[in-house]
Amino acid sequence: VYTILLAIIAVLTLALAVLIIFLFISYKPNQQAAGVTPTTNPAMSERVVADDEMLEFKLFEGKEKMFALKEETEHPDSIVMVSVTIKCDAGPKKKKEQDITTRVNGYISEMEEAVGDYFAAMTLTEAKELETRYKARDDLLNTFNDILNANKKEKEKVVYRVTLQMFPQ
Repeated sequence: VYTILLAIIAVLTLALAVLIIFLFISYKPNQQAAGVTPTTNPAMSERVVADDEMLEFKLFEGKEKMFALKEETEHPDSIVMVSVTIKCDAGPKKKKEQDITTRVNGYISEMEEAVGDYFAAMTLTEAKELETRYKARDDLLNTFNDILNANKKEKEKVVYRVTLQMFPQ
């Protein structure tokens, strides 16, 4: 009787261990956080935005910009060429198009500076990793929304997509 109970406990313990390992392997925080308000600013309002209610803005006048990366011993003079496009919420039926255009154009130099600061802290090895590109998109999206809401009492998610082309060299 005790042997059977001990065997049942051992099987259940092994099943629990396998379940825990599976959860740790399959959990991807970037996919879990997709579509959720950034945790850095939980008071920011957000809505589901249709593609025809989005405005597109290109940073750096639509050109690729070259940034120096953080120095590594193996790659002392590494650079990255970056092209950034953002898509912003213009409101239902694009009612806020003028306001968003004015706000983005007013803060475009700060957003461009934020891109430069972001890549200045990155090494060439990091820049070559695919996961870094996804993290950069998420980080820059949050940074751009923080910049665009800096002087607003009521925070709202303005930037919904960041398209990032990176060419590390």
